[in-house]
This record gives sequence, C-alpha cells and structure tokens, in this order.
Amino acid sequence: MLNVYGTDAHYISLSIKPLYITKVDSNTVAVSCTSKTILIINICTGSVTSSIETSSRCYGIVYDENNLYVVNENEIDVMDLTGKFKSTIPIPSLNGRDISVYKDTLVCIDNKSIYYCSLDGTLKWQFKNDKFKNLRGVTTDGEGNVYVTDEWTNIVCFVSDICNRFGDILNGLENVLLVCNAHVGKAFLFDIKKELA
Repeated sequence: MLNVYGTDAHYISLSIKPLYITKVDSNTVAVSCTSKTILIINICTGSVTSSIETSSRCYGIVYDENNLYVVNENEIDVMDLTGKFKSTIPIPSLNGRDISVYKDTLVCIDNKSIYYCSLDGTLKWQFKNDKFKNLRGVTTDGEGNVYVTDEWTNIVCFVSDICNRFGDILNGLENVLLVCNAHVGKAFLFDIKKELA
C-alpha cells in the first residue's frame, strides 16, 4: 500500500500468490489467489479476516452492491463475502481474465477483446483491436467508459460506453486512474478529464 506520491509503502505478506484485487470498503479488500482461494483482508491491521475456497481457479474479481463477482475463465460466479453462492453469469469468452461492474453492466476481458454485457451475460458489444495482444486489467469510470491495460504494449486503452470512441490514454485531468506496471515495478496515477462536445 502506497500513498498517492508513491511513498510510505506498507506490505501485507500472503501465504499464497495473489492475482487480482478489489475494494470492499475503506478498510477491506478481496484478493483472488492462485490456489482456488479468495482472501478477505483488513488493510488497516494487515490481517486475513477470512478465506473463501472456490471450485476452480479464479481470476478477476470485483465487489459491487454487496456482491462479489469472480471470473473463473468461462463464467462469472456471484457470491457474498462469506462465499455463499448466488448465481453464475455466462461470458462470451472461454478465457476470461478480469471484470468490472458499472450499474447494470458487466465488462469483462480476455487476452484480446473487451465484452460489454448486461448483468445476465447478454452481450451488448465487443471491442477488439489488433494492436492489443495481452489485455490484463479492466475498470470503468462513473459514466460507464472502459479502461483496459495491455501487458505486452504497456498501453492503457479507453473505449466509450457505446463503443463509438476509443484510443490510448497518455494523460488527462480530473478523475483518477491508477495504473501499475509490474515489469518496471512502478505505479502511475493519472487524472482523467471528460472531453466536452
């Protein structure tokens, strides 16, 4: 954990390798791990408060409206923070990686495509561009626009909520986007500014 200046680092050691992380509240995060496990972690105390065993390996994870959405390659499991299963959402890819939820919309990615779906898994649109080869992280802003990182090209891609605009993000000024680059061991904080028509 770092402050916005990238200093004052604090570490929480885990016994298993973490993959993806989501904020639950100001004190709590949920982390998907390699060994079919989700850890619920109190970041104030640095302790694992509970763990959830999953039936298959989990990848992307997001917490929204008291639901934990967990990608397990070809579908999304919906559960509460105790691991109580609620439902399964099909996704239009056999290799799902990460996920974001915005209102009644689900955004998931595989290595090369972005899928914008309703919460029942119905595909609204798909975005693919040959320049993107290894998509890894996805998030949405307060207007449903999508931001995706590509591990091989070190690009952050922006796609509008109706898929009529897209581009690479270099900088901006208003809302904040945090991008971590594991290859160089640094994180970058961007402000995102809405373009006026």
